[in-house]
Amino acid sequence: MKIKNVVFDIGGVLLEWNPLSLLTAMFDPEKARILKASMMDSKYWADLDKGILTIEEAVQIFSKKIPEFKKDIEFALHGFVDYLPIIEENVNILYNLAKDDYRLFVLSNFHDDSFTKAYKKFDFFQIFEGLVISSRVKMIKPEKEIYHYLLNKYELKPVETVFFDDSEANVTTALDLNICGVYTPTPHELVAFYNKNFKKER
Repeated sequence: MKIKNVVFDIGGVLLEWNPLSLLTAMFDPEKARILKASMMDSKYWADLDKGILTIEEAVQIFSKKIPEFKKDIEFALHGFVDYLPIIEENVNILYNLAKDDYRLFVLSNFHDDSFTKAYKKFDFFQIFEGLVISSRVKMIKPEKEIYHYLLNKYELKPVETVFFDDSEANVTTALDLNICGVYTPTPHELVAFYNKNFKKER
């Protein structure tokens, strides 16, 4: 396989994504548990990612059962990006791939407002040739349509493309489309794939 294109997920690959740990950094542990159950565990979280639900609408939905936490829900939805740590090992690999002139892309499920904030905060987003964000294209992983969108928009050949994601379902869809999907729940998997496949290519 000759890799020319490298596609990264964001949450869990470039930025840490552990909802309970994230919320615990923002609130006390009990409140964090309640907020996770009301927000991230809700079926409506995917609607935020898909761009068919605004943050303001989500606040109203998430706070129906816990109105006493409405202000906390607003704070969490508007501010969680400030509490997302970088996954240093993976971001370092991103910079190495950029130096070696690979075509670099993002394919990620992310709320529009939150991604705008993340884009401004983290310099590494400037490296990418293209960014496909679910809320902006109104499609979401692991649905095949968003993968087709990426491939068509940037004229990528699946067999020349590798995709890193911390979701097995998202990787499975990539594999179904002949993209080299790599399941990377921790930095170890991505680093190992890089050492095995990229270092000997160039």
